[in-house]
Amino acid sequence: MSYLSRLTTKSQITVPKDVRQLLGVRPGQRVRFEVRDGKVELAAEDEASARRARIEERLKEIDAAAARFAVLDQLPGMSGLEYQRMMRGDGPEV
Repeated sequence: MSYLSRLTTKSQITVPKDVRQLLGVRPGQRVRFEVRDGKVELAAEDEASARRARIEERLKEIDAAAARFAVLDQLPGMSGLEYQRMMRGDGPEV
């Protein structure tokens, strides 16, 4: 079986329907390209790798948000318990 696809000006290709069905991939799902001995192999990304990629992406978003809020932090480096003691004084911890 052989298929031909054209590379667009954005360096994108359309994976033929038969190939998508064979791989079991859907729009938005990631695929992996493996290069071996000058040949390229296309495979669906396994679920564990996809899950790790989503987690890593989410952690990057959280880090970016934390960096934006760090600018507003008037008490940098203070833990929640330290802040509580500063506001309420020493006493029972809640």
